[in-house]
Amino acid sequence: MDLFDDTNRFDDLDLRKPSLGDPELLAKLPQWKLLEHALTLDLEATRILYVWGPPGIGKTYLAYHFGRLENGFYAVTLTDDTSAAELRGHFIFRGGDAVWHNGPFVRAMLEGARLVINEIGNANADVLALLFPILESLKTAEITLPTGETIRPAPGFHVVATDNRPPDQLPEALDDRFGVYVRVSEPHPDAIARLHPQLRELALTSSSLDDERRVSVRGWQNLQSLIPIFGLEAGCLLGFGPDRGPLVFEAIVMRRRGKSRRKPKRS
Repeated sequence: MDLFDDTNRFDDLDLRKPSLGDPELLAKLPQWKLLEHALTLDLEATRILYVWGPPGIGKTYLAYHFGRLENGFYAVTLTDDTSAAELRGHFIFRGGDAVWHNGPFVRAMLEGARLVINEIGNANADVLALLFPILESLKTAEITLPTGETIRPAPGFHVVATDNRPPDQLPEALDDRFGVYVRVSEPHPDAIARLHPQLRELALTSSSLDDERRVSVRGWQNLQSLIPIFGLEAGCLLGFGPDRGPLVFEAIVMRRRGKSRRKPKRS
């Protein structure tokens, strides 16, 4: 298949096939297509997947909506204070009895579901100690609960971890457990499509700026919801604050003026 034919489509790429496919072809896929492809594959190599890129471009959205989701998914967002007990499970008291309650990690393992771990770089030592045995191969992954029960993942269990930082900034032992790494630097096309046409080009342009000037797609989506209520200028101030708001407003106005000048005059 000629990837760069006149149609430039991916109709001939069967994403259902349990194969990584032609490495040269995969290398030419747009980054989001490559990630979507990886999420469809039920392979040991793609079972533990790491996605990183700037905030607000659709990493979590993709993890929630694409690929093998027939068994559902469980999602957590880690902070420095997240404890292993929140993720593994804990005892709760009912009628004077202590009853074990499974956390999202254990439920995902038992149900063969997807486990989405956002901001995995925030995992503290307590959470890492829980993660390491879970992120082993499907044959060796297991954890033992305080009840004494040993939990092993059911078929279909897989992990999608997201973060803003590259994998080399993760603890080495954590980085070593991922089988697939995908970097995304542009907003997901679905996120761009949900924006008003007058904001789409701005969103694409601003996503490639440096960190201090970048505006996430989430920021543009918030602005879009504010404009009908507060107007453009006030919406920018509310959505981006007193420092960045005027700059975003000025950029939008200048872009609109530039386009109006380029319009051909009617004879």
